[in-house]
Amino acid sequence: MTRKKAHIISHSHWDREWFLPLESLRFRLVTLMDEVEALLDKEVGFHHFHMDGQMIMLEDYLAVKPAKREKMKQLVADGKLRIGPWYMLQDAFLTSGEANIRNLQYGLEMAEEFGQVEKIGYFPDTFGLYGQVPQLMRQAGFDTVVFGRGVNPTGFNNQVFDSAFASKYSEMFWESPDGSKVLGILLANWYSNGNEIPVEKEAAKVFWDKKLADVERFASTDEWLFMNGCDHQPVQTDLAEALEVARELYPEVEFIHSHFEKYQEAVKAGLAPEKLQTVHGELTSQQSDGWSTLANTASSRIYLKQANAKIERLLERLAEPISVMATEAGVQYPHEYLAYAWKLLMENQIHDSITGCSLDEVHREMEARFEKVEQATMAIIQNAARQITEQITTNEAGIPITVFHSGGLEATRTIELELETDAIHFSEMHFELIPDELAKLPEQSFRLETSTGEEIPVVVESLGIRFNYDLPERKFRDSYFARKYKLTFTVENLPAVGYETIYAHPVDLVNESANQTQDFSLENRFLKVEIAANGTYTILDKEKAIEIAGVGAYEDAGDIGNEYMFKETGDNLRINTLHSKPAIRVLREDKLGKTIEINHEIEIPESASSAFAEEKRRLIWHPDRQSERSENFTTFKITTELTLNKHDKQLTIRVKLNNNVDDHRLRVLFPTGKQTETHQAGSVFEVVTRANKQVKEWTNPAKDNRKQGFVASGNIVVASLGLPEYEVSEHGDKLELTLLRAVSEIGDWGDFPAYEAECHREITAEFHVFLTNDSDVANSSIPAQVNARLTPIFAFQHKSTTKEKILAEKRDFAEWKTEAGFVFSAFKLAKDNQPIIRFFQTASEPKQLQTMQPWQKSTILEETTGDAKKQFTASPNEIITLKGV
Repeated sequence: MTRKKAHIISHSHWDREWFLPLESLRFRLVTLMDEVEALLDKEVGFHHFHMDGQMIMLEDYLAVKPAKREKMKQLVADGKLRIGPWYMLQDAFLTSGEANIRNLQYGLEMAEEFGQVEKIGYFPDTFGLYGQVPQLMRQAGFDTVVFGRGVNPTGFNNQVFDSAFASKYSEMFWESPDGSKVLGILLANWYSNGNEIPVEKEAAKVFWDKKLADVERFASTDEWLFMNGCDHQPVQTDLAEALEVARELYPEVEFIHSHFEKYQEAVKAGLAPEKLQTVHGELTSQQSDGWSTLANTASSRIYLKQANAKIERLLERLAEPISVMATEAGVQYPHEYLAYAWKLLMENQIHDSITGCSLDEVHREMEARFEKVEQATMAIIQNAARQITEQITTNEAGIPITVFHSGGLEATRTIELELETDAIHFSEMHFELIPDELAKLPEQSFRLETSTGEEIPVVVESLGIRFNYDLPERKFRDSYFARKYKLTFTVENLPAVGYETIYAHPVDLVNESANQTQDFSLENRFLKVEIAANGTYTILDKEKAIEIAGVGAYEDAGDIGNEYMFKETGDNLRINTLHSKPAIRVLREDKLGKTIEINHEIEIPESASSAFAEEKRRLIWHPDRQSERSENFTTFKITTELTLNKHDKQLTIRVKLNNNVDDHRLRVLFPTGKQTETHQAGSVFEVVTRANKQVKEWTNPAKDNRKQGFVASGNIVVASLGLPEYEVSEHGDKLELTLLRAVSEIGDWGDFPAYEAECHREITAEFHVFLTNDSDVANSSIPAQVNARLTPIFAFQHKSTTKEKILAEKRDFAEWKTEAGFVFSAFKLAKDNQPIIRFFQTASEPKQLQTMQPWQKSTILEETTGDAKKQFTASPNEIITLKGV
């Protein structure tokens, strides 16, 4: 009889901030690490400690005890302290593909600095996993992934259900849409199944009889995994003694104090591959009752998701690309500062942080971090823009403005810029006299032109006389007053990845008569939008001959769930705007386009009923709650702005709320124009197809999903950043986008109030609606178009300089051609200062990419894998990275 092996892995799953704020948990972390060090130094039966797969845990410890750095390096080098591969344990669906790659890159770099890395994809508590994980892991050189969620459902206090739809084995193969395959090891009995092992024989017998049976039930080999730890678990100081007791009680089992690399090699040696199932694509607990998917963390504290998405785009589509462009001006690429900004952002992307399922104190600190990382990112962008514009060869006439864009496709976009003229510096005149002097000058208007003299339509608004200052590179600060104007203009055919310089020519101010009408419709050569009396609207795509009516109603539902999961109130009382009579007015109508404002005021319950407080106090699990909505109603205001500019092929909708209501969820509704069995959504490096109808085991009435960028159902595509939660009806004829979910507690294992999760604040949400005839958008150009539309634009007014002018007025760095199906993802420099471009290919057939200069194919870690060439074939759903030579 083959002897079983019990691999005991000591660890502590370190939620950096959650039911306690960061510094409270850091105090416990320092104690833990000191005890771990002491145990590892004894070398008596305690051989290894797993650092939860995240380097930030070690970084947080060393921030308090920097003198321990060399000691930690020694423990890592000796194989005792097991570190990496991630910088932190992220939420997979709420962070971008590039953020997931940076997380792995920076984690591996830090681990290598300490000597070695635990080469295993570790996702112990990730709230579902995107389908491209196996491809990312394979490109990083990993062939095994450990995860705790997505296949086997976990419930209240991390209990494991004894259910018919749990995974048969702990081991399985997991395959990405591109065909990449890894060994998946499911923590079928959670990451605490070997926690607090008893030393006393009688207790140890009871413990091990159950634990061994639980593991044997799921194991496909004789190599059994026991995770000796749990959330913030102190290290077990008597583990060596406990294992000696276990060996005495169970001589037929070999008990090993192990680590993941040893365990995974033993499992692979003992595998019978034909016994294992292969799971495909994303793992979101699809085969479950639907009550513990944690999908509704996508709508908790929606303001966090919006801030995160905004800053990700600033880093990926402005800071990194513009820093590459600046190298042509002789500027050093800011590797270290970009790493600083990314790591600061990643502190907010940890799975209990970005999901919005922690204490109010935690999320208040997150908002401050978001402000800091935005400041750091904008400093990178502004510095690079200034360095570039100082060296662009410009015309003598006109005020030069350079517009930067990195959406991957040529774009026509409407942009706002604050322009300064007539500056008088404090060095020229006493500062108290300057405003009066400037007031003597007449206000102006402006004509905008391209570098080739083509006129650009512009709307000019005077902002008056304003103070400002400059910080020259080699001089003291320079203060001044100037006239300031807001310019709104549309630039056609912006470079796919690059910049274009345009010119503002001052002209005499002409009072243009307002062209506003009371025509409550919007129209250009592509679309026509007509607004009904109830505030819904009909969209007609003239080119595609598609018309969808009744778009844009709002629906408010009661929510007695928590930060993790939505649970509708027992009365199922929903209130919509279909029978409302909002105030409608033309907000803007000019040469660029038109905006119509719709103001709804609806009466909704002010909160859940008083019974809800008792349900929370008694820790009633959310599926079993029955509280109704309050009988007290209050006025809830929703302001909607519909914008259609001259060149837009999509309708842009901006919704403004000032939430004054508790315990509710607000959604905007979209008829899709047809019935379907499936829909498609953007995800991490893929477009995923999802069934509209849930499995028979699914008992949760809600069928919420998460998206990145867009969701498409029927004839409609809804694109947005920072609004990740949506739901598609069973027949595919209705799409709902969550704008706000207001709740009052964390949930999970205790009574943790989180009153600020009620989101009593101003919320502004923006999304775009496209119409399509493509039944399979993954094989169309829509993903690339949406990706470009969601890319921020940056316009910069040139400063006077004496630097040599060596750069062209217009430059497109996108020296490549792609077939439909490619989606642009990154343009940056590798550590060796070679350029990196990345795409992912969404089509179901191989597609071609051609470059103007030779490039080498690379992994996501920027390690080359092929010879330099100009023609590349991307297989279906491949993430393709190219490195310059």
